Amino acid sequence: MRLVELVRARDLCGVVRELGGMTPRQRVLAQTGLLGHRESAAGRRTVAPSEKAALSAAELGCRVTPEAAAAWLLQHRYLTPDTWTVEILDLRPTAWRAELAARLGARATASDTVFTITEHLVHDTGCPVPASHEFVLAWFFNRARNRARPARVLGGVPGADLPARLRADPFTPVLVPPAVARPGRLVLGRPGWLLGALLALAAEGVADRAELVRNLFADMAGAPPRATHAVPVLTALALTPAEHARVAPARAALVEHLLGLLLEDGGPVGTRTRSAASSASAASATDPAQTLAFLRALAPTPDENALMVRQHQALLDRPAPVADYAREVLTELGAESGPGPGPTSDEAGLLGAGLLEPRPLRPGMLTEA
Repeated sequence: MRLVELVRARDLCGVVRELGGMTPRQRVLAQTGLLGHRESAAGRRTVAPSEKAALSAAELGCRVTPEAAAAWLLQHRYLTPDTWTVEILDLRPTAWRAELAARLGARATASDTVFTITEHLVHDTGCPVPASHEFVLAWFFNRARNRARPARVLGGVPGADLPARLRADPFTPVLVPPAVARPGRLVLGRPGWLLGALLALAAEGVADRAELVRNLFADMAGAPPRATHAVPVLTALALTPAEHARVAPARAALVEHLLGLLLEDGGPVGTRTRSAASSASAASATDPAQTLAFLRALAPTPDENALMVRQHQALLDRPAPVADYAREVLTELGAESGPGPGPTSDEAGLLGAGLLEPRPLRPGMLTEA
């Protein structure tokens, strides 16, 4: 077949010209020959870059539908986009390319290839900017890397650093809102600069910090993260007292979750047992020291801890440092409930006689507070 012969000859320009004159049926039929050539090339010790480029151009050009082209690009997401990529895509109608952009945007990866091609298609066709979680994440990583675009590949923005590039980016107004709507999916377990970028945008008024903080805590409460992921995020946020108070319900849910982990997993590492519910949680994979670090980073107030006295009491018979943490909290509550108007600490349900003495766990203790 002529197309395979051009690939063997490493004639990339000839491949593009040949594709321009082929019918959809001819392109489908050519895929078998191209697959055979790829298999034979895989058996060779070396394949010239020019032959690889010609083969990739032929394979992509023979994908008749946007769905098939998207599947091929996702499968070969580490190829280097070049001018030939644009030439192959330019053989298609605008509507076809716009649909390809939508399909790639919905399944973008951290690979620069898929993002770069999608961004080119958005600029080239004027189609909407994809706003999927995958595309938002790929966008941040691409802007951080700031790699140069080959000739004729549209996209990229100027700027000496990430904040400057985000300020100059026409995608920023479109992609920041979905980033702020579900920030936990972006920043938890990701490099710290991702949260830093969102905070910088919030400081400049591009994003709403109050919404960012609220949604981040909602994400954490809904799916408690590992302590190793949460503590750096909480440290970077540096909540103001007002923000600390505004996210009190989400923080309380996290505190209750973490206390439950300590009650269940607070024994020595290697001797823990997990319930079906907690084993599904990523946070249960941490050890007690990490869980305690998460608790301290949440910084529950005495009033908030007072609602969970029984849980803290149940931790007193755990090994240190879990028991030490519980004793510290309960002692603080005792100090906070000094003489004065209002109910006594016992009447308020805070510290009763013998509360600081270790007591055995009993069924239902977690539901008594």
